[in-house]
Amino acid sequence: KSTEMSMVEIPVMEMKKLPVLLGEVDVLKTIQLLPGVQSGNEGTSGIYVRGGGPDQNLIMLVGVPFYNADHLFGFFSVFNADAISNVKLIKGGFPARYGGRLSSVLDIRMKEGNMKEIKGEGAIGLIASKITLEGPIIKDKTSFIVSGRRTYLDALAQPFIRASSGGEKLTAGYYFYDLNGKVNHKFSDKSRLYLSAYTGRDKAYSRAKYDYIEDDVEYDFKDDFKLQWGNITTALRWNYILNDKLFSNTTLTYSKYKFIIGERFEESRVENGNSFADVFDFSYNSGIEDVSGKVDFSYIPNPNHYIRFGTNYTYHTFSPGINTLKMNYTEESESVDTSFGNSKIYAHETQLYIEDDVRLGSLLKANIGLHYSGFYVNDTYYQSLQPRISARYLLNDKLSVKAGYSQMNQYVLLLTNSGIGLPTDLWLPVTDSIK
Repeated sequence: KSTEMSMVEIPVMEMKKLPVLLGEVDVLKTIQLLPGVQSGNEGTSGIYVRGGGPDQNLIMLVGVPFYNADHLFGFFSVFNADAISNVKLIKGGFPARYGGRLSSVLDIRMKEGNMKEIKGEGAIGLIASKITLEGPIIKDKTSFIVSGRRTYLDALAQPFIRASSGGEKLTAGYYFYDLNGKVNHKFSDKSRLYLSAYTGRDKAYSRAKYDYIEDDVEYDFKDDFKLQWGNITTALRWNYILNDKLFSNTTLTYSKYKFIIGERFEESRVENGNSFADVFDFSYNSGIEDVSGKVDFSYIPNPNHYIRFGTNYTYHTFSPGINTLKMNYTEESESVDTSFGNSKIYAHETQLYIEDDVRLGSLLKANIGLHYSGFYVNDTYYQSLQPRISARYLLNDKLSVKAGYSQMNQYVLLLTNSGIGLPTDLWLPVTDSIK
């Protein structure tokens, strides 16, 4: 009976009933089972909604966009089902309050935390374990929820790696972890404050060390390799009821996505009582940092209207790819310490919207809205005015017909290869030369 179309809402309890990979309930894996949604490479968690690319999905946790939602090279997502209360996927007919992506909106909400008593749950899986704890800080006034998950692939593989390393001292491994936290404080019946945070990281590493003597020269080698990526997000939201018809949400958010790959090689030797050391250290990193503020209002003047309006501002810092090189050769007295690559790009993004869920008689209901967005980068300003409308007509108590039209605009894109979805893919904004 709602005006929303191409929308699916999945309670987490339903999600937990599905068969899962390696004992891990996964949000994106569940989404892949829905009509109009396709998976990418076999086994990966990226989603393609109605032909759109994986970068064209707006994936949000408590209103904060995620630029990389994958663990284990795409086999799992970053969302721990034990900390989530609700998942909503919109595949078309987008309401005016959403913007910034072309293909879909995946809106994920965390649990509020129990105000009455402390509760917990946990699980030990084949590759990961997790624990969740929630309860009151001040009964009926302040609650919390914390949830953590970590894999132990690195610990399981370590004995086999050592056994096969021969004379080398070799350690290698891979793991990922997620930490979610939320505090919910009730000032009064009219005022609530929510503070939520997430941090997670994937890390693959290897460390090799070996030494030998040749021609009375003692050689010592060390080789360190690392590959890691992860997200940090925080959101502070104040919910305030101004009167019985109008309430507001004021939100401040911070998010950071970072990717690093690097290798450090050291060779030291003792020759004729003299010590020499050669060092080669190379790293590549990229990422995005966002600081955002938004205000959203909901106004219900009468039962026939539900009006939403608001504004959003985001300051983006894009680091498309910075290379750092350090070399030091003791014997030749040569050293290099430099960085090169793409410089940082700074951008300002603004959004304004208004929409009305209006009832037009007993059978017809429509959501009519307008979304404005602007993007300022490299002294160039792009803007877009996007009309949105969706309507529902009741044929009888069990049957309705819906239709919708929406225009969307996207200012960021993902430069990717066609192989496995590694996080080496680069997020870039439009620029003064690339529209």
